[in-house]
Amino acid sequence: MTWTVVPNLDEARDQLNNRFPGRDTRSDGSIGDAVHQRYPSSHNPDRTGQAEYRDDDEANEVRARDFDADLRDPNGITMEHVVQLWVRLARAGCLWWVRYIIFNGRIWHRRHQFATHTYTGANQHTGHCHVNSDFTQAADTVRGTNWRLDQLRIPAPPRPAPGPAVPFPLPTGYYFGPRQDGDRSVSGHYRRRFRGKADRQWLTIWTTQLTRRGWPAGKGRRYLRKAGHDGRYGPEHRELIKAFQTDQGLSRDGLLGRKTWDAAYRNPIR
Repeated sequence: MTWTVVPNLDEARDQLNNRFPGRDTRSDGSIGDAVHQRYPSSHNPDRTGQAEYRDDDEANEVRARDFDADLRDPNGITMEHVVQLWVRLARAGCLWWVRYIIFNGRIWHRRHQFATHTYTGANQHTGHCHVNSDFTQAADTVRGTNWRLDQLRIPAPPRPAPGPAVPFPLPTGYYFGPRQDGDRSVSGHYRRRFRGKADRQWLTIWTTQLTRRGWPAGKGRRYLRKAGHDGRYGPEHRELIKAFQTDQGLSRDGLLGRKTWDAAYRNPIR
């Protein structure tokens, strides 16, 4: 008896091939190999093999497909991105024909509302993603499914690592801020020196660190658009510092004190 893969999984394969024409397909698979044939699996046809689920119709259906994890995408989209997209869509009910997905030691199952669980099977599915169609006649026969691969977005490049820390250069209780705030507010307008450098140099060192870590700061950019890294505290520096403090979950006072200074060198940047 001839076996067949349920149509929605063939459509997933075709849409992956269209979206990632250079992808590796060596780990792709549908019909179970000799190992699968020894125990119930959705890779086995439901009339002539040991199937995970067997219905009463005449179709000899396979309800699982594996997709090689190597998409070879020049923009950096990985199978992890695809899996997380499909999981989100399944949770929202958009992929109603999916029963479960397994990838890289995790399983997302309909019975658990597609919450993430550790997969305890012998095959951790690190080289491929396993997708299982649901055990319903509707899922067996649906055609024209849309796996929404158009919703994948090119991942942003990773932010540079913090790098070697530069100790906060001002005395305890001092900060970089407006020149009208008194002696403890170091503005860069009076050429005061701390630890061998002028105040302007220190403020420039800190704002340049943010630029190095991916923040759009400098002349013509989002922050410090007009003044650039001139080291003289003003409204543009206040705006930049407040935005960075928001990113770091710090108090948004727009003043560059020890905690805000250290965060640029030590903390992850979102």
